[in-house]
Amino acid sequence: MLRYGFAELGLRRVFAETMAVNVASRATMAAVGMRYVRTFHQSWPDPLPGAEQGEVEYEITRAGWVGSGAAGRFEAAGADLS
Repeated sequence: MLRYGFAELGLRRVFAETMAVNVASRATMAAVGMRYVRTFHQSWPDPLPGAEQGEVEYEITRAGWVGSGAAGRFEAAGADLS
């Protein structure tokens, strides 16, 4: 999905949000190179358990993705990342 966003769509930033208590989702975002940006709180009409701890946002920029080396595999396959 990151490759599609950066290589095919030309995005400069990809972000993801999840509940702060969703440890598995947060670990997945970190594992693909995304970094924690912030915790924020939203008002929900029928909140799920853990909603009181807020939501978290993670991001990765195009430059960060290219710098991570992940993009190199796609450049070698002929994708234009300029």
